[in-house]
Amino acid sequence: MITSNIELILIVTGVLTGSMVVQFVAPSSVARHTFGEAPSGAASIALARHWGLLLFCVGALLVYSAFHPAVREPAVVLASVEKAGFAACVFGTSLRKRPIISMMAAADALMTLVYVLYLLGL
Repeated sequence: MITSNIELILIVTGVLTGSMVVQFVAPSSVARHTFGEAPSGAASIALARHWGLLLFCVGALLVYSAFHPAVREPAVVLASVEKAGFAACVFGTSLRKRPIISMMAAADALMTLVYVLYLLGL
């Protein structure tokens, strides 16, 4: 089922992931809304912007891989590592107590599960 629908799955999850480009544009407001506190200082804002840009790139790669099977497996592996790492960082810390960030981490964990099932050919 996953394999036969992988193109649609990659497009939807890629768009959802790429939507974090908004953090690149408005890092303080997005971080305040998501994490409950805004970054303070130039370095924190730069890192928040960078994270938003990286997520946009991962999302764009997922969408691209929906139309280019040759890059699909490496793109899914990359996204799986990023998403599993994010989920671990949230659920392994006190951030898990924040509803919005926990919801994002749960969604990333679910996407990781779907990607792993795809890579296993299920």
